[in-house]
Amino acid sequence: MFITLFLISWLTFSTLMSLWIGEYFIILWVILGFFVGWIMILLGLVFHTYVFGKLPLNSKYKYFGWQSAARAIGLLVFNLRIEVVGKENVPMDGKLVAYSNHKSYLDPLIAIQAIDRPMGFTPKSTLLKIPFFKDVILRMSCMPIYREDNRKTAKALVQTIKNIEDGFAMIVFPEGGRKNRDTDSVLATKAGSFQLAVKPKATILPMTIIGNSQIQHRAPFRVTKIKVVIHQPIPYEDYKDLTTQQIGDLVSEKINEGLIE
Repeated sequence: MFITLFLISWLTFSTLMSLWIGEYFIILWVILGFFVGWIMILLGLVFHTYVFGKLPLNSKYKYFGWQSAARAIGLLVFNLRIEVVGKENVPMDGKLVAYSNHKSYLDPLIAIQAIDRPMGFTPKSTLLKIPFFKDVILRMSCMPIYREDNRKTAKALVQTIKNIEDGFAMIVFPEGGRKNRDTDSVLATKAGSFQLAVKPKATILPMTIIGNSQIQHRAPFRVTKIKVVIHQPIPYEDYKDLTTQQIGDLVSEKINEGLIE
């Protein structure tokens, strides 16, 4: 949707300006058309956030808009090429929490493109201080992590568990931040992050992002090829008797297995 909007705006502006003022300045119109295309994407994102962001929690159209915006930003700004393997492993209904390695600020943007069902993520609360980005996070029904205020985090956790019980999926990065950014492997996880799956008795979906550690060295001037491997889901019955630390070890093992497939 957003990439189509960009291309139509770019092509329309360049063509109309060439016909109206003259094709001798075609290079100028093409360059200006690129910026016009981006202005239209930004306007479309603002419109989507404040109008369609009011749609119900599990609105597929609303989520399609977030996916489309993520795809446009990843491709046109950061030069990402994303391949997803194992989409058939994503349960399309029911309680679901996906867990993935975390090596780049763009990992939520990558994860959103990989899972085709309404989903939020767990950003740190400092991102709420950024104008407009705060509105995007809240309209996506994300769960902010308040590292300086456990009470606020607990309150957000209660609401997010309710959302999961209502069929809204979440993506969690259990490393607790962008740890060991020079390798894609998960070396350690925060046991508490698995409470988000344990409390609502949700299915766990391990997911491996391959190549995200290279984004910082390549984007935006060189193409970064990203491969997302979605593993077999782990039903609640298979992990209900494990501690959160044992669940973390199991999920880490699954994620790291994806790096050698």
